[in-house]
Amino acid sequence: MKLLVTITLSAVGLLAGPSAEIPAVDAMRRVPAPDKTVQEETRWHGWVPGGQLVEINNVHGNVRAEMTEGDEIEVIALKRGTDDPEGVAIEVVEHKVGVTICAVYPNANPDHPFDCRPSHGGGFKMAATWDSEAHIRWENGGGGDVLLNDLSVDFLVRLPKRLRFIGRTVDGEVSAHLLEQDVEAHSVRGNVSVDMNSSAGADVRAETTTGTVNSEFPLAFRCDQSHGQFASGHIGHSRRTLRLKTLTGDIHLQRIHQI
Repeated sequence: MKLLVTITLSAVGLLAGPSAEIPAVDAMRRVPAPDKTVQEETRWHGWVPGGQLVEINNVHGNVRAEMTEGDEIEVIALKRGTDDPEGVAIEVVEHKVGVTICAVYPNANPDHPFDCRPSHGGGFKMAATWDSEAHIRWENGGGGDVLLNDLSVDFLVRLPKRLRFIGRTVDGEVSAHLLEQDVEAHSVRGNVSVDMNSSAGADVRAETTTGTVNSEFPLAFRCDQSHGQFASGHIGHSRRTLRLKTLTGDIHLQRIHQI
């Protein structure tokens, strides 16, 4: 597996909208930017055995996953902002059940350094932010206390059908355009969007605390004042699972017709 870094410092404006695609960069170039906005792109590609996991843990920015017809995983991380791009590291942890990739901001507390740790699923146990700090814990361990800066990171993940996917971010959107893979998508302050094909289907669980669940498939809904809106159901005959959760955003389960 390889980690490739392509740096682009340019005068182009920020990508429009939270769901904008990450552009490919063909070569390294540096162009003065009057507004001091910079972009730096990091690419990783590799292969893991079928049934294993690709996991992305972000803090400030979006996570988008889509299917590839090839057999290799590709991850593109695009940093954007006015601070030094070295202020956020992209850490890749290869392990026995797959690969975990994190956007790592500087440590704020030596007693709780950031730990890019592989998980077995689950969302955020805690994600509190104020001023220039964020305190993040995942349900199955990992996370830490970090110093925030002006940099955001957008992840684009392309993965084969045979792999599972987990995407998490604190402040951003998570979208998965995957029709056959198991998917977990977790955000704190952003929307979660997932595609599904009715002929394949999935076992679905979706939960938002202050937002709404919008589904183009029949689901059973439950609402209460303390926990928000919860929707669940089994569509089709697939053993595929979708686990979708956000605190303040909306959840969109969209119907895709596969050709």
